[in-house]
Amino acid sequence: MGINCQDVCRDVSDYIDDELTPAQRAALDRHFAECRDCAALLDGMRNLIAIYGDERVLPPPPAGFHERLYQKLEKETRSSRRVFLSWTLAATAAVPFALAAFSARNSLLRGQERQIPSSSPDGGEGPDTVAMSEDPNDKTYHVPGCSHLTGKAKFLSVKDAIREGYTPCDYCIAKAKPRKTG
Repeated sequence: MGINCQDVCRDVSDYIDDELTPAQRAALDRHFAECRDCAALLDGMRNLIAIYGDERVLPPPPAGFHERLYQKLEKETRSSRRVFLSWTLAATAAVPFALAAFSARNSLLRGQERQIPSSSPDGGEGPDTVAMSEDPNDKTYHVPGCSHLTGKAKFLSVKDAIREGYTPCDYCIAKAKPRKTG
């Protein structure tokens, strides 16, 4: 039976506790004889068990400690389950409300987009002409009349402004971005 280092890591505790079949134990014995790393792992685990098993290093817990620990763990586990269940139910109930709010928001936004006044001469949906500052460091374009436009303005078509590297103003972007007409 061939065994590798991963098998040793998985089975070393059972080896120490003598809970393996004779064939498994013999395979691990052969591996420990051939592999220095796994032999060191086995020795280290045995030393650790010896140290923590010595009552001089860690005195035994007080009487009744284990029973109190198990009771506390059981109580916490039940409490955690209740809290988890409560949060899960609340989240599940919130999903339909969130979807309804999202849907209503999108409907309102679509309604607002239709109400934006057209500034294009052909009656299209967006402005054909946008304004930008003559300052060469300011690469933002605006809807004409935007209060965030500073300095003297120059005017270009939206397509030309984009081609020249301008980006829409965050405040008037809904009016300034080009829209598809259909």
